[in-house]
Amino acid sequence: MIAPVAQALDVERTYRMQGVPIHALRGVTLDVGAGEFLALVGPSGSGKSTLLHLLGGVDKPDVGRVMAGGTDLSSLNDQKLTRHRLEHVGLVFQRFHLLPMLTATENVEIPLAEIGLRRAERRQRSRELLERVGLGDRMKHRPGELSGGQRQRVAIARALANRPSLLLADEPTGELDRETSKGILELFESLAGSGTAIVVATHDLKLAAAAGRQLKMVDGRLNGLELS
Repeated sequence: MIAPVAQALDVERTYRMQGVPIHALRGVTLDVGAGEFLALVGPSGSGKSTLLHLLGGVDKPDVGRVMAGGTDLSSLNDQKLTRHRLEHVGLVFQRFHLLPMLTATENVEIPLAEIGLRRAERRQRSRELLERVGLGDRMKHRPGELSGGQRQRVAIARALANRPSLLLADEPTGELDRETSKGILELFESLAGSGTAIVVATHDLKLAAAAGRQLKMVDGRLNGLELS
């Protein structure tokens, strides 16, 4: 039996704000298979982003386990966990996290440089990805010279740089116009068709409806969801 690309097993995560406990996740269990396109919907503060962070190994649960291909992420030291994220996980954050002094091409190259890819190969791969997200004419622009939607697309291209087996995207179409959102949706569908597992947290019901599975998060818990 092939292990899920990502798996959460009865995970709980609690934060404290000014001494008050905030229960972000309450006993969540979830399997994500290769090539699956899954959408998490729900109100802000329901736990969607926290679950993405746990699946990607960015954060750790207080209770429960997060598995990746049969490996318990909590068993990895910091170095191995960083390597796991670099080689297997693509992350698209709401705030982009682009380096302001670098061009779009150079931002996309960062994870490629970290795995030791040669400069010429990095540059070619970055250009291909930026063209794929519709930014072929913005490759030399820095983040401050780009719109919010364009910065979002640079972040998506960067997340795809190392051909991850798992793509985690937090509101990936939140800054995009309708036509650009359609292009990103088509890109996600193509990636899922080639075997990449995709989990998106979104308020965009069109994006959610295109996913193969939709789950609703409410107060840190998962529920099945039927979209009309």
